[in-house]
Formats: sequence, structure tokens, C-alpha cells
Amino acid sequence: MKKKLKKRFTFPPEEEIKKLFKRIEQSGYRRINMGLHPDATAAEKTKYKLCKSISYYQKENNLTEKELAKKLGITHAKVEEIIFCHIDKLNLEELINYTEELSIPLEMNINGKHV
Repeated sequence: MKKKLKKRFTFPPEEEIKKLFKRIEQSGYRRINMGLHPDATAAEKTKYKLCKSISYYQKENNLTEKELAKKLGITHAKVEEIIFCHIDKLNLEELINYTEELSIPLEMNINGKHV
């Protein structure tokens, strides 16, 4: 019986890490997950949750970014803005329309009241 060896995790070489940081620090780089600021407004929190719902839908349905763009009738760049939560480039109405197009159930809670 052959004994299976576990692979150990090793960090990439320092020059590879530097190369990665240089790329993501470039102005206009879209493929960075944006977090939600602690002092976010209700609209920003809602947009963030809608982006996360669409991203979850994509993963659950094994869709590529290109397939999701086609399904929604939008550009690949717009899909990147959604799945990486670039809420500053998205408006609430368009996100609601995208979730509706994908038949993602929506629940809203405004000031602690379920709507």
C-alpha cells in the first residue's frame, strides 16, 4: 500500500508577491474584492448585499463571468464590478433589476422592519 504524502503550503517567492502587488495597485485594476466600510449608508449596504447575492448565484450555478454577462445582457466589465462589489460604480435600481432577471429572491429590512 502506497503512503500518500500531504503537500505542504509554501509562500510564493518574494519577487512573485511584489509582481502581484504592483499589478493590483495599478489605477483602474478591477479584479479586487471591495469590502464594505463600517460607516456605510443603508443604500451602500443594500448594494453590497445585492452584489453578494449575484456572486453567490454565479457560483451556485457554475457560471463563468462571460456566461453571467450574457445572461444579464451586460458587459464583462460590469460583471466584474458586481462580483467584486464595486458599489461606487453601481446603482441600486440596476442591481435590483439584475437580481430580478436571475430570479433571486429579495427581502428588504428597513429600520428593523421587514418590507
